[in-house]
Amino acid sequence: MKKMISTALCAALLTGTVFAGLAGASSPASAAGSSSACPVDDHGLKLQGTKDTGAAHFQSIQFLSEKVGRAAGNGFMIGTSDAGCHWQKIYTGSYNFMQMQFLNNSIGYALAQTNPQQPNVLLRTANGGTSFKTVNTAGQRFERIQFHSISVGFGYTRAFTYKTTDAGQTWSKVPTPPNTRYAHFITPDKGWIVVLRSGGYEVKRTLDGGRTWSDKLSVNSAAVVGGAIYGTDSSDIWVLLYGESGMSQTSYSLYHTKDGGSHWKQMISNSTAGGGPAPGKATDKLPGPQGRPTDMQVIGSQAAFLAAGSGALDNISLGRSLNDGATWSNIKAVPGYEAKLSFTSAKNGWIAVTSSSKPAIYATRDSGKTWTKKITLPGEK
Repeated sequence: MKKMISTALCAALLTGTVFAGLAGASSPASAAGSSSACPVDDHGLKLQGTKDTGAAHFQSIQFLSEKVGRAAGNGFMIGTSDAGCHWQKIYTGSYNFMQMQFLNNSIGYALAQTNPQQPNVLLRTANGGTSFKTVNTAGQRFERIQFHSISVGFGYTRAFTYKTTDAGQTWSKVPTPPNTRYAHFITPDKGWIVVLRSGGYEVKRTLDGGRTWSDKLSVNSAAVVGGAIYGTDSSDIWVLLYGESGMSQTSYSLYHTKDGGSHWKQMISNSTAGGGPAPGKATDKLPGPQGRPTDMQVIGSQAAFLAAGSGALDNISLGRSLNDGATWSNIKAVPGYEAKLSFTSAKNGWIAVTSSSKPAIYATRDSGKTWTKKITLPGEK
């Protein structure tokens, strides 16, 4: 079922050096020839995707440093140790990776499907992604994972939150209010949730691992669909709330607090003709990236990036704040309709996109102002 590569790549990942040559494949040096230029094609990987999910496309990306990163999708995981100039296979097989999170260069977790009709399985690797073992989830169907260390992590279903302190051997249910639809824990004890209510949303905070929750934000909304929470500091949080979707458009709002929810600033109010009014106070003076938000990443307490895409537009738009929410700007980024982000600093980041033509990974060195293509997959034939 799984096609394993030589251990040379694993060793390269563990050391963070340039990837060694794979069995049956050229090394990065030979692939690039004597030129230092970086290829932008498929790097000779010839990724096939899976029979159930079609042509190979990206669904997750994570850089651990300015040089070392991985990208994964339907039936594959690839890696780079030179900032995306060269890529090589780490894993090919039946796993359709929906999310991955590496704690270091060898140990990581992933959510993956074996076919589209089955729920995600939780996987763990101890060799950089070359092979995986299934992790017990006590029967829960996780849609997201969030690990704070090798042992301590959270698994999220549609409505509930579970915590492990022993690397997934056991799980305990975290107390959350009824109708909770999104949770995000900054530390094992400090977390935030989005709760659905009649006519809008409630955002709540815990400082004691979910034993008690305090009200922090209430937003009225004509449509109550769901939301998401992002942040790396328990007091500095970004909250994304959705309205309706229609005609390849999605209405949404983005809120930000710097003081643990005592004060909030509405950064985006993105009402659309197809999706109707955005949650909260509607104003056309706070537009966001066009399309439906597909990913957001916050770097420290200064930088935040939001990617949105639409199949009708086939263009990923990027929004950003580089001053902890004081100002917000929108940038036309790259072709595509789905995107995942991985920034290692406010300036350096990568975006993996699914496109109607060819999926690709791009890199930026100027906070998203310009992007350079690093790899392109063949896409649908």
